[in-house]
Amino acid sequence: MKLSKVGKFTTASLILLSLFGGSLSANAATNTERAAERAQIRAEFRSQVDSFITTKRAIRDARRSAVTKILADYQSALATATGDDQIKAARQARKAAVSEAVANAKSRISALVKPVKPTKAPKPAKAPTA
Repeated sequence: MKLSKVGKFTTASLILLSLFGGSLSANAATNTERAAERAQIRAEFRSQVDSFITTKRAIRDARRSAVTKILADYQSALATATGDDQIKAARQARKAAVSEAVANAKSRISALVKPVKPTKAPKPAKAPTA
């Protein structure tokens, strides 16, 4: 019986798949597990980044609202001030309050821990062939 080139290729492919099919499906399972693990690590990292950004924005917004309140208080103090001494005192109080708000925000931001990007897992070593 003489086989054509396509028949020979098909026969050889079927023999190879029957011999190595078990290891290929096991390898595919480990690849699937590794992909799921990588997806989970990425999701955790993304969650940490989102939390970091949200906290940093909240600190920034608190600083902005504090400075806005300080400026409103300063404007009302200027409106009621009658002498140069009161204007000077209001200006100094404003500068001190703004400096304190900015320093507080900077210290809170520096206390935040930036998320560390996960490292890639090393690829598994290939089994030696005999």
